Amino acid sequence: MPKLLDFNKFCENLNEVTSTKIMLKRKFHPEGLFSEQVFGPVRNYTCQCGTYYGVSRAGGKCEICNVDIVNSYERRKRFAKIILPIPVVNPIFYDLLVEIGGSDVKSAIDDLMKNEKSILFIDGEEVVVTVNSEQIPRGIQTWERTEAIQKLVTEVASNLAEEGLKGWKLVQDNIDSLFIQYVIVLPPDLRPASKSVSRNDQVVDKINRYYVQILTKKEVMKNTILEIQQNKSLFYSYFKQLQKDINELYHHILDKLSKKEGLIRGNILGKRIDFSGRAIIVPDPTLRLDECTIPYMMFLEMFKIPIAKKLLETRKFKLLNKAIDFVNECIKHKSPALFKVCENLSKNEVCILNRQPSLHRLGMLGFNIKITLGSVIKIHPLICPPFNADFDGDQMAVYIPITEGAKNEIRDKLFVDKNLSSPADGSLTTTPSQDVVLGIYNLTSDKFLSLQNETECKGEKVSVGIKTFNECLPSDFPLVNESINKKKLTKILNDIKSQYDATTTITVLENIKKIGFKYSTLFGTTMSLDDCIFKDSEKIKEDMYLPENIRDQLTKISSNDTTQILRDNFAYSYLVDSGARGNWDQVRQIILTRGFVSNFNGEILQTPIKHSLLEGLNQDEFFNSTYGCRKGLLDVALNTGTSGYLSRKLIFTCVNLQISLDLDDCKTTDCLEVYIDSKQKAKMLVDRYYLEDHELKLITNENWREFVGKVVQLRSPVLCRSPKICHKCYGDLHKILHSRFIGVIAAQALGERGTQLVLRTFHTSGSAVIKKDEEGDEESYGDMRQMDIVSDLSSVSKLLHQFKGKSYKEIIEELFKIYNEQGNIHHVHFECVVSQLMWHGAMKWRLLRDRDRLTTEYRSIQTVPTYESWLLSLSFSNPKKSILRGVLNSDSYHGIIDKILKGEPVR
Repeated sequence: MPKLLDFNKFCENLNEVTSTKIMLKRKFHPEGLFSEQVFGPVRNYTCQCGTYYGVSRAGGKCEICNVDIVNSYERRKRFAKIILPIPVVNPIFYDLLVEIGGSDVKSAIDDLMKNEKSILFIDGEEVVVTVNSEQIPRGIQTWERTEAIQKLVTEVASNLAEEGLKGWKLVQDNIDSLFIQYVIVLPPDLRPASKSVSRNDQVVDKINRYYVQILTKKEVMKNTILEIQQNKSLFYSYFKQLQKDINELYHHILDKLSKKEGLIRGNILGKRIDFSGRAIIVPDPTLRLDECTIPYMMFLEMFKIPIAKKLLETRKFKLLNKAIDFVNECIKHKSPALFKVCENLSKNEVCILNRQPSLHRLGMLGFNIKITLGSVIKIHPLICPPFNADFDGDQMAVYIPITEGAKNEIRDKLFVDKNLSSPADGSLTTTPSQDVVLGIYNLTSDKFLSLQNETECKGEKVSVGIKTFNECLPSDFPLVNESINKKKLTKILNDIKSQYDATTTITVLENIKKIGFKYSTLFGTTMSLDDCIFKDSEKIKEDMYLPENIRDQLTKISSNDTTQILRDNFAYSYLVDSGARGNWDQVRQIILTRGFVSNFNGEILQTPIKHSLLEGLNQDEFFNSTYGCRKGLLDVALNTGTSGYLSRKLIFTCVNLQISLDLDDCKTTDCLEVYIDSKQKAKMLVDRYYLEDHELKLITNENWREFVGKVVQLRSPVLCRSPKICHKCYGDLHKILHSRFIGVIAAQALGERGTQLVLRTFHTSGSAVIKKDEEGDEESYGDMRQMDIVSDLSSVSKLLHQFKGKSYKEIIEELFKIYNEQGNIHHVHFECVVSQLMWHGAMKWRLLRDRDRLTTEYRSIQTVPTYESWLLSLSFSNPKKSILRGVLNSDSYHGIIDKILKGEPVR
């Protein structure tokens, strides 16, 4: 059992604070809450009177003012004490008693603490607290005041501990901590005081007020301590006041720890980073994929010390300080004098680029550094998708590694060539878009007459444009002889990624980028509204709204026939067909008719908006449109926070789930039964192991299509018997992760997708559209209500908080269905999350030997972190409960965050 902190022993050698005064003659009071004598000097190695100063005096003590000659950092870590005139109940111990004893113990202790008439006696085996002295049998021993509380807890704890109750055994072992004679005073730098500019008085942290109240009451009680001991009524009057102050101090300290601005989330889990900077980003197609360009002025600031050392090596300066001063002068006057030095220095340097919000691991990637005299960070255009970056004013942060180990780790794990596959779905991360896609489409279609001449490529007759495109691909890759849009291009690049090494893939990407930009530039796309008007638009519009039934009208608006009419009449249809920009629903709204719109409840309005955006809307149509537009904006504003909160809770829930570095197989015979109802689902099971005829087999890129319509017995993290998931249960996806923290990666995969979907909002300004399944068939409408990602998000939230008797199979399948409607995510990530929700008492269900006979308790993502890591859960909104749970279950906690905060090695 754990041993609670012995207050008396801890406070034994601490200095004492005795005065309520903060200042004395413009200096900190020697016995006050900010005393230099108690907590250490304000200035490094300088005593209060200034007689002794400098590092040479370190370790001594001033004979005049009695201040230790040490670093001022001591004021961040040196504690003190206040000695209480009478002992009071330890608030943590009181909460512990209430947690394990319930309301009966609470009411008995409260009576003894607050009611001066309360008396305790023992009648046989029963411990009785009464306020009526007539109830006490004659000749029986009684207890009052603090002695009564001590006797009550001792008796109850000893009786219940004998019955084997774990919590009461803890109380019995730590009974010495029930009362405290001291109050620990926190270091002054954790509870600062500052002078108000406007009123010239002290502005102090609220915690100091509690200390002052305690010291004031101590001063008042000092002269009447004998009367207090003799007079029961007077004792209770002071005891209750002092107890109240101690309790308020305790709750205030817990508040300082918890919530977003608290000590843990605000200072420990998130910090400012040295050697970093941020700037606007712009594209630079001349860069290699693993390069970025950093502004010269930013480089000067971040590499100030290495630059100064370089100047010393070249004998430009003799002293380091002078060299640093020169670098500072260059920064101040924006002088390019050191540009060549920086350029040479940057050749062997790497950095991390980060765009916030960092929704997944690909939000931080490593790059080689180049220097520019401009004021912006330049990045390769194809690196945008993993960052979700565009160039409308986005900023990125730069972080510089200091040690060789950090630099090597960035090259090995964070460089682009090591992160070409997305951990979420295994797809290529650096996919071309917009200009590049348009250039490739124009090149391979009939847009360039000069490129239609016939030539030979890989033994076949093709156009010059097709040959030019095929020359970008590996020489042994099969000939591509068709018009290439974004979807086809992405498939080709994914095939190349899976069949060739990273170097070949990057070479192909560079080639594609080069010719894509070239031919989109040569084509010179420009748009005119005049070209968007076509003759028969009114007649087509009339036919569209001819059916009386709204459902039929909606079907006709979204039909393939309407799309074909738009394709034939829209002068810029190649922009949509190529996948470079826009969709046919947007084209229809611009040049034909806006159609039906939904209101702020997601219900489709009965009156259609017949005019197009090109024609302009009338007053009624404009007013009806505003509902959907406003809902789109509100959804983004309100639900981005919801999605982010869900992501944070998911990560805290899964933070301790790791894959074993060396365990290949946990040998479990249990499997997760999965019915594969679609190609998409089969694709998301690639690299997973399944059991067939008592033999383990692998689902691969070659054979996944064979499993559609079948039930497979999957090895799964949900059923793995190893504390760290084995390779067979997780599958071969771990080979591309560069991380053993598979739980965090699973949480990031779900959280990133959810946030992205909310940010994009599939409302298209409230326009109502028929949703189509992956085969292109129209789905049924239900109650004429538009489904969107916001309703999906609330469904996910319910699934992760309220389980309503569902099995782990049902939870996994429902999560998979919701997320994979919007974009692919590997099935294993959902299994990882659900495995963390399954408990039995304080143990994970999957790790129990006889788990098949035991019921599974599903815990919400709100409560799992408090079981996983009680130090981490202090950052949530109810730290008291987390502390108690941590104390009661301290032997079952092995959290990553706990180890980091306690300085233990994370293995």
